[in-house]
Amino acid sequence: MNHRVAVLGGMVALQLLSCGGDDVPICPTGDCTLPSNTVVKWTFDHYPEWQFSSDSCVDFGVAKVQVDVMDASFGVTTAIDDCGAAQVTFTGLAQGPYTVFVAPLDANGNSVVHAPIMGTVVAGLPGSVTETMVYVPWTAWVGTYTGTFLFRLAWSGVTCASALPVPVVTQIITLTAGGNVVTAMTDHGQRLDGTDPKPCVSLSENFPQSATMLPFGPATLHVVGKDATDAVRFDNVFPTFVGAGISNPTVTYDMVDAGVDAAIDAP
Repeated sequence: MNHRVAVLGGMVALQLLSCGGDDVPICPTGDCTLPSNTVVKWTFDHYPEWQFSSDSCVDFGVAKVQVDVMDASFGVTTAIDDCGAAQVTFTGLAQGPYTVFVAPLDANGNSVVHAPIMGTVVAGLPGSVTETMVYVPWTAWVGTYTGTFLFRLAWSGVTCASALPVPVVTQIITLTAGGNVVTAMTDHGQRLDGTDPKPCVSLSENFPQSATMLPFGPATLHVVGKDATDAVRFDNVFPTFVGAGISNPTVTYDMVDAGVDAAIDAP
């Protein structure tokens, strides 16, 4: 009797297996449609026209970034992620246009911008991936910041001693930031107010020229290069940007001969 029961039990088990009775469903909810993914990215102080890529989370003490997306019916979906992630992903948003609001937050969850920065994105069909980039401008930040200016000077693409038609011996630099001529001094001991001629710094120096504690934001760099007779050989003006904090990109400003039309002076 026991043997017969065991045999019958085994047959039932085989029948269940053959019908998929013990299989785990591939789509537990019964819906195998892949959801859409809508990606919102952020960048701080991105000004390629001034050769400035971006500022970092650390520069403004940003710990998290909150992103809200609002649909046409004013329904809001929120996501928060670490600032360093540089993006959040919304999964399964209904297809259609959304207004995006990006708010950088400090370690206590407080916003560090005057108001969330707005953008737009369109959520796609199921299975699709769409994305948008929201740029946080320098005017958005709450508080006052200073930054480090890192730069190198080239003279028609070469270093001082190789400049043509004659070497550049003296450099004079004027940096205007925050609407005022900067009185700070570079690490080479040159004042940035245009009144301090100094020996030309080689383009091949191990470290760039730099100045710290400068006003954060757009600036203008005026560079004059003189030869051994004190004649002006280069005289160029560049729009530029002083990023917040100490870790900023190094920009090489390439001078053109003072006789060349000023329209090509900008980098």
